[in-house]
Amino acid sequence: MRFTAPRSPSSSPERKRRASTFGLNSSSESDVDEVVDLESDSGESVPESSDSDSFCYGSESEIPPLPSKQKKLSSRPSREQNQIDDTIAAIRLRTRHHDPYEEWEKDMKKDSLRAARKNYNDSEAHFIHYQNQRRIEDSKRLAAAFKQDEMQLIQKLDGLRLQQQAREKTLQEKLAERNEILWKRIEASIKLEQDKEQVKLDEQRRVREEAEKRRREEEENTRREEERKRDAEERKRREEEGEKRKKEEEERRLREEKEAAIQEAKEREERLKSEEENRKAAGMTTSEEDWKEARKNLQVVKTQGTRLVKATPTLKPTWSSARRAITAKIGQLTNDAETINRVSSQLVEILLPINRPLPPPVYTALLSALAKALVLQAETEITAEKRSAIPLAEVTFNCLERLEGFSEVLFAKITQRIGPWALPCPIPEKDFDDRPWKDNQEVRRIQGFRSGEDGVLETQSQYTDRVKGVMRLYFSVLKITPKKTPLKKMFQLPRYWTWMARLLGSKTLLATAVGAEVLFVALEVLGADALQIWGYQFVKMLRVIYDASTEGLGGGKVLGGTTPDGIAARARVKLEVESIMKGGQ
Repeated sequence: MRFTAPRSPSSSPERKRRASTFGLNSSSESDVDEVVDLESDSGESVPESSDSDSFCYGSESEIPPLPSKQKKLSSRPSREQNQIDDTIAAIRLRTRHHDPYEEWEKDMKKDSLRAARKNYNDSEAHFIHYQNQRRIEDSKRLAAAFKQDEMQLIQKLDGLRLQQQAREKTLQEKLAERNEILWKRIEASIKLEQDKEQVKLDEQRRVREEAEKRRREEEENTRREEERKRDAEERKRREEEGEKRKKEEEERRLREEKEAAIQEAKEREERLKSEEENRKAAGMTTSEEDWKEARKNLQVVKTQGTRLVKATPTLKPTWSSARRAITAKIGQLTNDAETINRVSSQLVEILLPINRPLPPPVYTALLSALAKALVLQAETEITAEKRSAIPLAEVTFNCLERLEGFSEVLFAKITQRIGPWALPCPIPEKDFDDRPWKDNQEVRRIQGFRSGEDGVLETQSQYTDRVKGVMRLYFSVLKITPKKTPLKKMFQLPRYWTWMARLLGSKTLLATAVGAEVLFVALEVLGADALQIWGYQFVKMLRVIYDASTEGLGGGKVLGGTTPDGIAARARVKLEVESIMKGGQ
């Protein structure tokens, strides 16, 4: 019989057969098996080792001797018996040997049991957690269901409550309507009685009020009539006093101006008489002579031109259509060279048609219409915008170069529109034909004042603005250099020196606000150019102007007068002189 150790069914480390270490003879294992079988057959059992003998020996010499037993007498030989004993000792030693595989198998069982317990505990904890989660979810679901049921119940109760409130409101409205109808009936009955009584009271009150109103109206009418009479008398008295004072002031001013003008005229006449021979030799004229010449030319243009054409049915249509074309062309003017040349050429073509020349009266009347259109354009456009004087002056200059007789007509029209400021000179006591003026209104008209459609004379400020616009056009024309032949003497650049000398020689003109404004325009337009042309001589003239603007004109007179417009104009003249001198340096 063979002794075999129990084997684990699981995988285990591989066991290797080792050489015998029990000091047995080199006999095969079959011999050992036979010995074991024999011993088993002999009925001897191998004593089981206790737990305390479960350890290994390093060699056979360390094995303690077995307790002596009384051996049975055997018929085996001693050598065989020794082999049997050695075999049994080897088997005993082998059974007590510590096997690593078995130790590993035992550890594996413990680890497996520990892992199984851990897996069991984890799965149990997971199961408990899952049950708790399910229980929580079921609780939430039940709570949500309960909440939904609660909300549905609340909504249903709210709906029932709203229905009840609607029914109550309907009943209340019906009750209120019924009460309102009842009260209306009651109030209507009461009002009917009150109206009857009120009618009686109103009638009585109306009678009283009418009587009181008539009495108050009579008193008010009486009072108003008295006040009206007093106001009329007071207004009449003030108007009379104002008219009287205004008339006295106007008479005093005119008397002073007249006296000053007479005195100045006498002095100028004496001076002119002493200079008459030299002036005639130089071909120069006085401002009064130029004024009379302009007035005479204006009269000729009226009698031989405009009035004659208007009175002639065959000439009037030609003049009217050409006059409208002139006005339209002047309105198209802008500040660019192409437009200026085009408008100038068109204006010349209107007055000098190529196919058929115009009759002399029509030509003269159209010269007057062209001059009037240019002057009116200067009064409106240049007053609003100074730069618009440049294109208008260039068109005017082109017409003066190409139209015969236009210089005399334009200068006469300027004298008509703004008075003697283009000369300049005071208004003489008589017209060019020695006819005395009718009244002060005619003198104001000759000075250039215009009346509106209602017959009211324009203000001093409006008159000054018109004069400034036309004089800016005049000085801008003087500034342009002729390309061909020089223009007439009243439109030549030396006229600027003559104009400045005449104005500075008349304190009467300088003491007015218009005189100061026109002097400022002259300096602004041509002051810098005059300084370049006349040099030191013009510096002397600027010195005279500056002294007049700072120290006055003498005799109690100041440049521009004492009005606000005159004071402002005097300040502008002073600044312009300073600007010209700084630019000349």
